[in-house]
Amino acid sequence: MMDKIERWKLGWEYGEAEVQSLGGMLAPVRFDIGEGRSVSPMQVAPWADDGRQHGLMRALRGEWPCLPFGMIEAPAGLPAEFGHREASDGWVHGYGANHMWTLVKQTTHMLLLQIAYPADSAIEKLERKVEADPNTPALLVSLTVHARRDVVMPFALHPTFAIPDGGVEVIACASQSIYSYPVPQEPGISQILPNRAFASLTEIPATEGPMNASRLPLAEGTEELMQISGCEPPFILRYPAERADVSLDWNAGELPDVLLWISNGGRTHEPWSGRHFAVGVEPANSFFDLGRVVTPPASHPLANRSGLAFKADTPRTITYRLSARAL
Repeated sequence: MMDKIERWKLGWEYGEAEVQSLGGMLAPVRFDIGEGRSVSPMQVAPWADDGRQHGLMRALRGEWPCLPFGMIEAPAGLPAEFGHREASDGWVHGYGANHMWTLVKQTTHMLLLQIAYPADSAIEKLERKVEADPNTPALLVSLTVHARRDVVMPFALHPTFAIPDGGVEVIACASQSIYSYPVPQEPGISQILPNRAFASLTEIPATEGPMNASRLPLAEGTEELMQISGCEPPFILRYPAERADVSLDWNAGELPDVLLWISNGGRTHEPWSGRHFAVGVEPANSFFDLGRVVTPPASHPLANRSGLAFKADTPRTITYRLSARAL
């Protein structure tokens, strides 16, 4: 029998937020930005809770941590200079993204959850705290990692934002460069030319000429993934219809890049069915989402993105902040 997904809510003067047991995922979130206006920036997949799907896909939504981050199978067609590795487990984005978390404590403004990893994992458990800022429309989130033994793992946060009818402007962040995926991210669908470097989201090399990804949704169905290196937070998304900016802040010393995932109705198979529109803004220390299964050539500018170091018996805490303001 499939485990029931539990959901817990936070409500405060400046909004409301919900966290679910599956993946510890945070969504929906509503920020009240004054004058009776609000913005609800986190994505909830249109299939909501589909018992036919497994792991994180059952009720995909919002934001969650990924340890270890990334795919468990290398994509086909990688250039010959890329080496292959075996993933340490069978869970895309890690055990914690695909299993049930337990509520440890709840107060008026805070939820504390945890999940124990399998006994053979280098990770013992994760603790996740979601806390409302009582004085502003903002959420403070922390993840504390307890390791059984010293290990370096690709790591990322996985905030996934809604693209409403009014669209989203991707203001983004100051950065060094942007890199496209080593192969077409979704074969036969993705349009960005693989294995390229470029400077701006407004002029991305693509199959039909330069792509402008600074305003979403895009005109044509597609799925794209790129890595923004040296991304200096905050990363800003602007919601014109709501007249609001939504900001994501984190420690760039730990997570130097952002993976930008544009899901623009390009996947037509179940459960996506051409109806999934979202933008993932994923602060990461990883080689794309391939660090578990691919060894990039030493010449690749992102070759040193090997992950975060976790030490046995020394908990490591990663913090970040999600907020909104009126325009």
